[in-house]
Amino acid sequence: MKRAVLFLILILSLAFTGCTGSVLKEQEQPKSQAETQVQTPAREKVKVTLYFANEKADALVPVVREIDKPNDMVVALIQELNKPGNYAPVLPEGTELVFYKTEGDTLVLNFNQAFGNLQGSTGEFIAINSLVNTLTELPQYKSVKLLVDRKPLTTGHAIYDKPIPRNESIIQK
Repeated sequence: MKRAVLFLILILSLAFTGCTGSVLKEQEQPKSQAETQVQTPAREKVKVTLYFANEKADALVPVVREIDKPNDMVVALIQELNKPGNYAPVLPEGTELVFYKTEGDTLVLNFNQAFGNLQGSTGEFIAINSLVNTLTELPQYKSVKLLVDRKPLTTGHAIYDKPIPRNESIIQK
């Protein structure tokens, strides 16, 4: 009988010890990253209109894309122009925007030297009008001034030292 009482006391003490806060603390420990489900809110989307060359490279085709709402729309639009998808690239390879600024309703873009490598008069015409028409979709801009290494864009065909307005006549209807 003594053994039975001792056995019963031992079982009860183990049972009570097992029900202490140590079990709760173990459950309160953070889960591993694999176990944790983080719900990230869906990013807000915006529709933008980009202009790419048509198959003949004699007009621009408006292309509407839905992108994540960017912190900087000017940078986002130029990045999207560097992703032509099913269209021919409009910006020379390696083109990077160094900085931009606003002068009234004119957007001044300063590109690296790669932007100066426009191919032929048609490539030049398409690239410039693609940039200008895409960026003047933003309501605060009426024209775009193009710089390469802080100097007006100069090609074999022209010196672009004045703001370039939107060109509706090149848009394919």
